Amino acid sequence: MEKNSTTYYSANTSSSGSKIFGGSSGAHTANKKRGRKKRKWPIVLICVLLVMVCLYLTAVYSQIPFIKNLRTMYIETAMSTLSHQWLATYFIPSSVVDKVVADMEQRAKDNMVDESKLPTDGTTPPPSSAATEPTGTAPSEATEPPDTGLEDLLAQFPELDPDTIPGDIEDFHGLQIKDIEDMGIKTTAGDTVWAIDSPNNLIIISFSNSDYTGKLAIVKDSAQVRLAANKRSGRGSTVTEFVKENNAVLGINASGFADFEGHGRGDVCIGLLISDGEKYSSTTGGTYQICGFDYDNNLRMGYKVKTSELRDGMQFQPIIVLNGEKHVDGGYMSKQPRTCIGQTSDKSVLMLVIEGRSVTTGLGASVSTCADILIRYGCYNAMNMDGGSSSSMTYMNEMITKTSSPKTDGRYLPDAWLIMPPSTATTGE
Repeated sequence: MEKNSTTYYSANTSSSGSKIFGGSSGAHTANKKRGRKKRKWPIVLICVLLVMVCLYLTAVYSQIPFIKNLRTMYIETAMSTLSHQWLATYFIPSSVVDKVVADMEQRAKDNMVDESKLPTDGTTPPPSSAATEPTGTAPSEATEPPDTGLEDLLAQFPELDPDTIPGDIEDFHGLQIKDIEDMGIKTTAGDTVWAIDSPNNLIIISFSNSDYTGKLAIVKDSAQVRLAANKRSGRGSTVTEFVKENNAVLGINASGFADFEGHGRGDVCIGLLISDGEKYSSTTGGTYQICGFDYDNNLRMGYKVKTSELRDGMQFQPIIVLNGEKHVDGGYMSKQPRTCIGQTSDKSVLMLVIEGRSVTTGLGASVSTCADILIRYGCYNAMNMDGGSSSSMTYMNEMITKTSSPKTDGRYLPDAWLIMPPSTATTGE
């Protein structure tokens, strides 16, 4: 009798009885790949570290102008603060930081002057005043157009370009309008007008380009300018608080303040502070220079200005326009939010605030750029104020520039330059 034969297959055989060798071989191959990957990680890590070291050394030591300028700007920004200097000293060798700081100190020393000249000494009105000169033959009495107040407005603000004044404004007497960029009104220098405030003798000009955004206020009577001192205990005041509490029309920040602990209280002024003839703090040494208005409403600056002759005064640096000429060079390259105050030869006062440290508004401007803007509007003397997150301008109790401070209403400050209404301003004797 024939026996039934049964064929048994192992897990590694095929239906035909042949063995399959892929199982152990595949696992071995996978293990080899994992081994190679493990060996690659240290190599990749070393390469990444080498690249990072190369980038760091390039950023710190490279003399390529573009990289060097960025490095200098970074160090200047950090070292200009009291509480954030570690941003430079922690990451950059002291030898590099010390050189930039030494250059900053040398520029500040070179910037110092005994005293600026008075704005009326041998000067002429700014070129923009030519825009208001009458042309042609005066119309006869029979054909004389109605008095809309436009001629008076242009005489009050020769900075306005008459060709850009809209024809749909019927009455220019006591004109007071703001946020009018879309109206297309320009200055004779080609900049956009943001506000016209005839009753308060001022206009506000808006700047916006790829490099910086900001506003320039021009008040035609320097007797309206005051330096307000903080009266709060334990903290300073925002620019908007200064404006509201003093019933002012417009305000900008002024002095720097001591903030060694980084709390931003802003109540301790650095250097001189005189408000309406009352001295709140005395002058400091170093390269800080005096800036203030005397009782004849002249803006005076320099480290030898007699403080007894000032009705309002403070200290900062550098002087950016001196006796009608630019007083800073390209060495002041750091692009930051800026605040400046100046005066023209006809005693108009210029208050400039540049925004910055933002994706939308740009990094800011150098003090050299600020000087160029002010000179464009006939500036005779001007000084840089505290900048950075202190820079702020308020008009009619509303902040009209964007602050770079974490506080949306601006930093606490020890003082602020204000424009008072003409009715409350007193002229010098």
